[in-house]
Amino acid sequence: MANDLNMSAAYLSTYIKEKTGTNFIDHLNGLRMAKAKELLTETARQVSDIAREVGYLNVTSFNRLFKKTTGISPTEYRRLRQVDAEGKTG
Repeated sequence: MANDLNMSAAYLSTYIKEKTGTNFIDHLNGLRMAKAKELLTETARQVSDIAREVGYLNVTSFNRLFKKTTGISPTEYRRLRQVDAEGKTG
């Protein structure tokens, strides 16, 4: 990514830290988790497909980080969001 922006990896990492308050990996994981939450809420796609779409080749790693981030598994997150949506519309 740094090469695409014509800057060193160290500079990009420092820049991201200054702008977001988190290091590159934490920022990237945050973006991935936000997209995963969106896909879990708005689609019926399998968790493994969502994991791949947001950049995880290993679904176990995705599940582990998702649970660490949210406190619940992706499947449980989806189930709770569906219950919330049903309660708001019904």
